[in-house]
Amino acid sequence: MTAPLILKAHRGQKIVLKDRRRFKVIVAGRRWGKTQISKIALIKAAVTRKNQLCWYVAPTYQMARQILWDDLKRSIPKALIKFNGINETRMTIRLINGSRIELKGADNPDTLRGVGINFLVLDEAQDMKEEVWKTVLRPTLASTGGQVIFIGTPKAFNWLYDMYVQGQRGDTYKDEKGKIVVNQWKSWQFPTIMSPFIPRAEIETARREMDPKSFRQEFEASFESMSGRVYYPFDRRTHVGDYPFNPRLPIIIGQDFNIDPMSSVIMQVQPNGEIWVVDEAILPGSNTQETADELGRRYHRYINAITIYPDPAGNSRTHARGESSLEILRDAGFTRIKFKRKHPAVDDRVNSVNRLLMDAEGTIRMRFDRKAQRTIDAMEQTIYKAGTRDVDKKAGVEHPADALGYFTDFEYPVRKVNILGVSL
Repeated sequence: MTAPLILKAHRGQKIVLKDRRRFKVIVAGRRWGKTQISKIALIKAAVTRKNQLCWYVAPTYQMARQILWDDLKRSIPKALIKFNGINETRMTIRLINGSRIELKGADNPDTLRGVGINFLVLDEAQDMKEEVWKTVLRPTLASTGGQVIFIGTPKAFNWLYDMYVQGQRGDTYKDEKGKIVVNQWKSWQFPTIMSPFIPRAEIETARREMDPKSFRQEFEASFESMSGRVYYPFDRRTHVGDYPFNPRLPIIIGQDFNIDPMSSVIMQVQPNGEIWVVDEAILPGSNTQETADELGRRYHRYINAITIYPDPAGNSRTHARGESSLEILRDAGFTRIKFKRKHPAVDDRVNSVNRLLMDAEGTIRMRFDRKAQRTIDAMEQTIYKAGTRDVDKKAGVEHPADALGYFTDFEYPVRKVNILGVSL
């Protein structure tokens, strides 16, 4: 393959392209050059080795066509393309060395299954469902040891942020067992201003015309919190880390009995008084018996050290065999159960959690282990209905936070303070 191939990259793009890590994450501002680096990386992977399968995946099939297809065809010298090697309908380019570049859409996951991919680009990854990567595309790399580039613009703290954090852990890190692990991930954060092709005056115009949060997200590649958040003090950069289970400490379980999902949040109070969320058991489409079985499977050795703080409704809810949810837990061996007879007000539960996340003096008393992902999502993504103090339940993310709140409201309630004095 001796045809001339000239693909220009600016300094930031070259840094990424030269890195040899298997999983690379680019978080970049608008018009930084995400399409250009996608194109260069795909072509480079396809031409440097024979018989490579290289995929570009956008959130939708139509987006893949609009973003990359025409530019990709123009950028590959015709001498490198097999005769009749371009299929317009399927957006496939076959090269003379046996490699293929194919463009796909994440909106039809079933079309992405069952192939061995050598090189993969996920563009605008923030707008894809996490399951497309984890359950559909990740398995396609197992047999090939394929490489991946994730590219996106920040969109709150979603799964793209999780990938970014993984790439920030350094060349090596300690796993849950304390073993040193070589990090296969690397991530970068590139603001729009780092692109040499965007006039500074255009960026300044955007700064004047956009609200600060939108500008930081779109142009400075900054992850921003959702508006109207219920648990507003939570910041994963502060609250999330490695906070592992300690078998020598008592176990606390906050329990929400919503059927889909059943949510158990596992906590421990540390010697310094901090509360660590060390684990979670989130069971979709489940019931109390299955929850009791799962908790027993994980913590049967420590069952006498467990205290459960459940939704008070579990004391009255009757199941098919005539037992309440709390009776099912007791029958399973969980005899230490604490709850208020009257269902706590939502505001009281929320305020008790928020005070532990950070009080008015800036003290943080609650931390979250990074594997409690659904609980972390609940902290970040539970929002109020617009213009109200009612929790918006349409997204269905609030249940682990509810479970957490039953414990905090019981043991750490916010006491109402009456301020007496004379107003002058």
